[in-house]
Amino acid sequence: MNSAPQENGQAPIREKEVQQDRSLADMENNPSPVIPGKERLHETVGKAVGGTVIPSDMQPDDMPTTTQLDADKKNAPVETQPQSRVRPESTEVSKTGEDNEDEDQKDDPHAEDTEEQNRKRKEMNDPKKRTIGAYPEIPRIGWLEAYKRTDGPQNEFRDKSIWMEEFASSALFGSFWHNAAAIIIIPIVCFIVFKLGGGFVSLILIIAFGATYYKNSIRRFRRNARDDITRELIRNALENDTESTEWINNFMSKFWLIYEPVLSSTVIGIVDGILVDQTPAFLDSIRLTTFTLGTKAPRVESVKSFPKSDPDVVLMDWRVSFTPTDIEDMTPRQLRTQINPKIVLTIRVGNSLIGAGMPILVEDMSFVGYMRFKIKLTSNFPHIKTVDFCFLEPPTIDYVLKPVGGDTFGMDIAHIPGLHSFIRDQTHAILGPMMYAPNVYTLDLEQMMTGGASLTAAAGVVQFTIYNAKDLKNTELVGHSDPYIKIRLGNRPEIASTQVQKNTLNPVFNETNIILINNLNEMVCMEVFDKDAVRKDSSLGQANFDLKTLEEDPIQDDVWCKILLNGKERGSVRIRAAYFPVAKPTPIEEGGEPVPVESNSGILAINLAQAKDIARSGKLKSHCRVLLNGRVVHTTGNSIGANPSWGANVDVFVTDLEAAQITVEIVSEEQVIGSYGAAATHILKDTEEKVDWVSLQGGQGGEKLKMTAVWKPILMGDSLNPTVHKPAFGVARVQILAARGLKNVEIGSDSDPYVLISGDKGSSRGRTKTIENTLNPEWNEIHYIAVNSVKQILEFETLDYQKRTKDRTLGKTSFKVNEIVEELPDKAGYQARPAVDRWAPLRQKDGSTKGELHYQVSFHPSLKVAKEATEAEKEKKLLAQHDPLEAAKKEVVEYDAEVEAREKLQAEQAQHIPVEQVQTLLPPGTIHAHEALEHDSGILVTTLVGANLNRSGTYCEVYIDSDYYQHKTQIQKSRNPKWNEIADIFVKELEYAKLTILVKEKSSIDKDPVLGTVTGNVRTLLETTPAEGAEFDVVDGTEKKGTMRLKFEYLPVPIELFPKEKLDNMGQLTVHLVGAKNLMAADRSGTSDPYFIFRVNGKEVYKSGTVKKSLNPVYDETFVLPIASRADDQFSFEVLDWNQISTAKSLGQGAIDLRNLQLVLPNEFKLPLQNKNNQGEVQLRLKFMPEFLSSHKRKSGFGATFLGEGVGMVGHAGMAGIGAVGQVGQGAVRGVGAVGQGAVKGVGAVGKGVFGGLSAGASAVGLGHKKKNSVASIAAPAVTATAPGDPGTTGRLTIHVIEAENLMGVDKSGLSDPYVKVRVNSKEVLKTKVKKETLSPNWSEWTVVSGINTGQPVVVDFQVKDHNTIGGNKDLGGCDVSLWEYIQPGAPGGGLKADFWAPVDGQGGKLHLLLQFEPTEA
Repeated sequence: MNSAPQENGQAPIREKEVQQDRSLADMENNPSPVIPGKERLHETVGKAVGGTVIPSDMQPDDMPTTTQLDADKKNAPVETQPQSRVRPESTEVSKTGEDNEDEDQKDDPHAEDTEEQNRKRKEMNDPKKRTIGAYPEIPRIGWLEAYKRTDGPQNEFRDKSIWMEEFASSALFGSFWHNAAAIIIIPIVCFIVFKLGGGFVSLILIIAFGATYYKNSIRRFRRNARDDITRELIRNALENDTESTEWINNFMSKFWLIYEPVLSSTVIGIVDGILVDQTPAFLDSIRLTTFTLGTKAPRVESVKSFPKSDPDVVLMDWRVSFTPTDIEDMTPRQLRTQINPKIVLTIRVGNSLIGAGMPILVEDMSFVGYMRFKIKLTSNFPHIKTVDFCFLEPPTIDYVLKPVGGDTFGMDIAHIPGLHSFIRDQTHAILGPMMYAPNVYTLDLEQMMTGGASLTAAAGVVQFTIYNAKDLKNTELVGHSDPYIKIRLGNRPEIASTQVQKNTLNPVFNETNIILINNLNEMVCMEVFDKDAVRKDSSLGQANFDLKTLEEDPIQDDVWCKILLNGKERGSVRIRAAYFPVAKPTPIEEGGEPVPVESNSGILAINLAQAKDIARSGKLKSHCRVLLNGRVVHTTGNSIGANPSWGANVDVFVTDLEAAQITVEIVSEEQVIGSYGAAATHILKDTEEKVDWVSLQGGQGGEKLKMTAVWKPILMGDSLNPTVHKPAFGVARVQILAARGLKNVEIGSDSDPYVLISGDKGSSRGRTKTIENTLNPEWNEIHYIAVNSVKQILEFETLDYQKRTKDRTLGKTSFKVNEIVEELPDKAGYQARPAVDRWAPLRQKDGSTKGELHYQVSFHPSLKVAKEATEAEKEKKLLAQHDPLEAAKKEVVEYDAEVEAREKLQAEQAQHIPVEQVQTLLPPGTIHAHEALEHDSGILVTTLVGANLNRSGTYCEVYIDSDYYQHKTQIQKSRNPKWNEIADIFVKELEYAKLTILVKEKSSIDKDPVLGTVTGNVRTLLETTPAEGAEFDVVDGTEKKGTMRLKFEYLPVPIELFPKEKLDNMGQLTVHLVGAKNLMAADRSGTSDPYFIFRVNGKEVYKSGTVKKSLNPVYDETFVLPIASRADDQFSFEVLDWNQISTAKSLGQGAIDLRNLQLVLPNEFKLPLQNKNNQGEVQLRLKFMPEFLSSHKRKSGFGATFLGEGVGMVGHAGMAGIGAVGQVGQGAVRGVGAVGQGAVKGVGAVGKGVFGGLSAGASAVGLGHKKKNSVASIAAPAVTATAPGDPGTTGRLTIHVIEAENLMGVDKSGLSDPYVKVRVNSKEVLKTKVKKETLSPNWSEWTVVSGINTGQPVVVDFQVKDHNTIGGNKDLGGCDVSLWEYIQPGAPGGGLKADFWAPVDGQGGKLHLLLQFEPTEA
């Protein structure tokens, strides 16, 4: 934009030029210079000689108001008005000048154009340069130019009443007030004239003038009122009534006779070519020999318009008909020349010598329909952008079809019962998805008329990903359905189908397909089927996704589409749809050819025109087959002859143009008679160089193929593979607190509820414990879910636990992660929103709600880890420290490195910063890689690459300090599965967390057996595993089952854990009852028969033996208790005097605060008893070993068997040496925690203990209080099965089940029929006999288990059950025994035999057991 010169010397000249310009403008009847409106007007209005074009989205409301334009003229100085303009953000006119020039040019994208226009205006207005008869620069053509020149009330184009409305309401100056004023003013004027001496003539003239004025005013008012009423009536008629269109029918009746032959000839030319290409191999030819639509033209019966549509949209409903057989409205002359519609399709069978043509005749066609047309207008030629049309109701179609016999002997097959209705229904089924309301068929006339791509050419791709489905309908009598999904566009043939997922109603697919489309007016149909090996696959329903929605939001992720079957909802499917149009070349402002967009992915449009000399003699049917990198992507129709012409356009989506290889094969009778193969880039280069004929290989020689190709680039960025794992950027802390008013699905009792937490793709992310027999449970559990997307949705489902049947749902609710996560601007990271505390209603299957779930959710972002520098980068940094100049030279390629290096040195010297002290600054929230392991909490990113196993049909379950898996892979039917799946699992305490991966084999008969495990301490895995991953052994006991390749990454999360969350809060408490002294005498003999009862939270957990007649008893008994929370659990004991007849008498009691225990090492206690005399003392020795404890009920017994020591066990130190203070025996779990090898020599010293990283000192340091650089802290050795270390000792384990006491009575008699099942690491090894009607059975049965290795965890599971002849057996309780807690074969003084009573969980009771280990090798 030109700014007014500020120099004093030029001011008079400038003023003179302005005055001269204005005088010339007046001479040419030009208005004052144009003042642009708001920025919207500048951006959208394009100027052209002779007029202006407004885009279709430009509305009058978008233009500047007259108030703003008048204010512009009023406030702008005269000398600067031509250069003034309105700023986009306000209506204030900016003054021209030097200070504003840069800002104006920056804000105005058309500044350069404005300068050029000003220059041309001066040249045109200059009398010396002006051409006589030339148009003025701003002609008086078009309403918009007049509108832009609206510069105040003086403007000749404006109605004076319009600008008055800007100052006052029309009610204040309308005709009513004018007439009223005339009636009042005329008598007053008459009175004044009479007083001044006027005569009757004057009065008569005044009255006549007033009457004339009033008459004219009333006439105008009535005319305007009549016009308004008529206009409103017409508008209402347009909206409510239909219009007759006999004028257009009269025109069509005459024009049809001229246009119909041309139309028929065009149809025959197009259809006949298609039929030749699509002729089946068993036919000689198919030709359209006759086609005419008759002499009677189609009719438009009525039209209904909708005037209230958008300004650039024309919406109409048409009733149309084509009934050439209706002759009632025809004249006798028209009847004499009438021709009815007729189509003849001739099919020729056999060769040319003996072949015969069979005509198929279709005649007397008629059609009646009710259609809606929507026309979108545009300012570009041809001024109609798109035409959408559809049928508002199914049309009526009639015809006469004679497939045999022709016109003479043919019979209309519509008379065959059922055939006519079948054809009609099939027609509606095909046309319905395309053009029956609400579906519309769109014609892009702008693209067609301006030479754009054809209607069938691909204009872009839709990347369609199916993640998973849920809650599908089960059609199987036994087991579940085997679902898969077929994908198609509308009612077209199938595009792709997913893999079959066996035996599930919640399948996970994670499959992506690329769909080529020519417009977005399509519907993607996803039909779910149940795979059946014998019968036809049955449909489970269909879900639809409208591609039209991609216009506003091109990338839609986490979209749930309902699956409908017969109008009923049968589940839902989760998808991702992303639309990527063909990238158009970038236009050049200065002219010239547009610059093509460079992209390695896109659509390769291949044109297969024809071939030459592919056969020497005879007729040959051939077709082309197009292959991309060896895969068939398209097959053309057949063409006959030695020089076949296909004219086929093939669109192929290519992800990597540089690596794409295209092969075209010419096939005849299933044999390749010629082929051509080349790189896609080579074909494009040939096309650019006008080389379109290529030689074929594999023929008789001389064969050629004419083909061309065009590259249509598509910018997809990183979206080529949407199923690629999205890195986690934080965790959601989910606190499942309680529920109330749950649905009761039990009979005779209440439900046993628990909550299942599911994440994306239907994967389970956590599970609470089961609360028995309540509808208002309280869990108070905390779970952590890794957050990978702001669109992530968590689902909380409450279920009723069932022992034998499938768990039943009690309702579910969902939570959107974006409620607690906010993305920072410019994708700088994520921050937490306020936590959510909610009572959420639980949705039932029928859509109703029953019960509420109380949860709290908060977000905690993770830290980014900067990548470590490579060796080359380290050398480069070292060189920069010693010789910055040389380093700068190496970094620069095409410009002077020496100068830049010197400038860099000068800048550093100016700041007085030595080069060697310059450090790399990291962005906020980012740490160095070596600092990651200093954070206790974080996300362990585990990549399960693949495995080499001895069985097929396997999958993995991943656990970290949990008895419910946090990730489950897909099942693969290979012995070398390639999962390539990533599990993001939160680690609470890195030092003590343990990773366990179970490899399971899918079984259709029984529970999926565990094939093997991979276990390890998380910190050790991160420290010892290379970045590219490593192989780990999959073991089952001592037997190797294969190997697995894993990769690990750690993302720290700065979060403060609650005390009850820490791993040192739970574990195993080993209690050694040494004895008691100076007890109270309760018997007459002056002695007592004391025994101890130990309780946790008031519940009896252990009962010692009775020492007869002693006040200083010695027990030397040891037992192990699981402690769920040291902070909450209350540990107490009581001494009682045993009496054979009367009730036992209390001799005193006491309690120990478990929070004060030092960890790992024994704690000695001599506690006074609390009684009435405060007499007596008890000696205890306690040792607390932190360990994750399983708390869930599992139908398979897995939670009580394996997880008791497998998933969460961090490690135990044996009880050997417990009598010596500070002495820790051999670490029992070698493959789980660190191998505790050495015994401690000295008080408080810890050698290679169970937890690598526990610091040593005079007193044991509790968990979570480790010192970062403690010298005595010894890292644990490798903990996986493949790690080097002590292989352990193999031997035999003898298990004796002797007796039981105080079992639960479940029969009507109050007794039970108990027996015991014994499992070792989930394998059943013994089942005792049933003891009838007793609560204290004696079995005295035993079994021997071989292959027990001291280097592997061993858990013996005892399940006590009540036998029932009719009905299922009932659980009486059970217990898990960690073998190496009782037997320490490698520890000094360690025993190989343990005789003890183990408490039975559930309703009480205890088991008398004897375990004995016998090594078989040194």
